[in-house]
Amino acid sequence: MKMFDLLKLLTRSEVDFVLVGGLAVALQGYQRVTLDVDVVLAMDEANLQRFIAAAKSAGLRPGIPVPLDTLARPELIDQWHREKGMLAFSLRTGEARALTLDVLVKPVVPFAQLRQDASMVKVGEIEVPVASIAHLIEMKSGTGRSKDLLDIEELRKIQSQQ
Repeated sequence: MKMFDLLKLLTRSEVDFVLVGGLAVALQGYQRVTLDVDVVLAMDEANLQRFIAAAKSAGLRPGIPVPLDTLARPELIDQWHREKGMLAFSLRTGEARALTLDVLVKPVVPFAQLRQDASMVKVGEIEVPVASIAHLIEMKSGTGRSKDLLDIEELRKIQSQQ
């Protein structure tokens, strides 16, 4: 499965999400390579069930040894965040060149704000909600990762041209 196939699946499954991370940066105008898809989901039960069904149909499996349905158990997600510092629930395809889908479980910017300010970006035959440049900068600030610092610099350049 390819990244854009995954986005198409989420869109057609009516999953309420916002694309964040490297792919979102690329879709906002800074062409960079990324190997995974990062999303923030509406964490209501119905949306999580649609997401879980879509993920199962795509053959995605958690990167940790727990059932995929665990994502719909907020008490466990909260516990793992508190006790283990979990930031994302990672899912992977079973292919040799596995695609990784990271669901950010405690994003710096809450889902409602991300969704409200997201840009709808045409990707092939679908439109995908992509986090705003301001929110991407906010989410990448303070990570200390060199690739995030570069993303921030490039996003600020794009932002100043708008």
